[in-house]
Amino acid sequence: MTKDERIANFKYSVLQHARENKNVTSTCKLFNITRTTYYAWLRRFSQLGYLGLLDRQRSKPSMPNKIRPDIELIIYNYIRDYPTHGPRRISNELKAQGITISETGIYNVLRRCGLNHRLDRLFYAQEHSDNPIITERYLREVEKKEEAHIKAYYPGYLLCQDTFYVGAIKGLGRIYQQAGIDAYSNFGFAKIYLNKKADSAIDFVKSKVLPVYSIFGIPLDRILTDNGKEYTTHWENGNHDYENFLASCSIRHTRIKPRCPKSNGMVERFNRTLLEEFYQIAMLKKVYTSLDELQNDLDQFIFYYNFKRTNQGYRLKGKIPYQKFLSGMRKYSLPEPR
Repeated sequence: MTKDERIANFKYSVLQHARENKNVTSTCKLFNITRTTYYAWLRRFSQLGYLGLLDRQRSKPSMPNKIRPDIELIIYNYIRDYPTHGPRRISNELKAQGITISETGIYNVLRRCGLNHRLDRLFYAQEHSDNPIITERYLREVEKKEEAHIKAYYPGYLLCQDTFYVGAIKGLGRIYQQAGIDAYSNFGFAKIYLNKKADSAIDFVKSKVLPVYSIFGIPLDRILTDNGKEYTTHWENGNHDYENFLASCSIRHTRIKPRCPKSNGMVERFNRTLLEEFYQIAMLKKVYTSLDELQNDLDQFIFYYNFKRTNQGYRLKGKIPYQKFLSGMRKYSLPEPR
């Protein structure tokens, strides 16, 4: 018996009690209800019988400013291709296509169809995808981490670097990503490897990071990493290949405090963006058989991230990373007088 049926049985027992005792007032006192409520139940019972005692579903009000069905269809089609985008991002991207919808309006559409949570949109995209395989990434939410407010005063002042485990691909094995992001402009870099050794960390800086800074004539002053074995040694007075390489390039190496990943929150947030906007979508649409194939698609997304995608963070406030990366002026200062 459902809850509605139990409530209907209670209402019927009240009406039956009043009929048998022929005293509405005493029945209302006994069951602690008002006479108005009693006669409302009696009127509905006389019109519809037992069905009239079941609670009626209230119809939803018709909102005059509700988004049209054809516009809702555009939103549904968009989240099929980009399920990890939120209402603000969807609003900005559709505005670039000439379709103006507020962030609140998009949220209301997503909430009405139960897609206001990222995980629900991922499953929605999976159900409408031609790929029948559900990957492990779609069965877990990415842990939300607050971005640490790192101060940077010009491009090249600080690069945040981190190792990120992408996952395991059949035929390739475990995939690791070396990622870096310029703390001033959010200009990002990423490269994938089959290990997380010091050689990978060095190759990433040598092949991906330094060439870009060199092309634009921007020196790199400092790199911030965690205390992983690919970045530093845990032996006192020990040498490490990664630290020796940075010293040879005149780049200062600093490390976060142990067990404090939020201290490097910028690159952690960058990893999350790559996971949500590239890896989860790419793995949904394509089966990769080589590392070069995945790296090629990753390079295309990094180009899109740096030169086309607007950034909603407090640093850029809607700008594209390359705009701030190229507009930042290096600040020089005279030495303090002795």
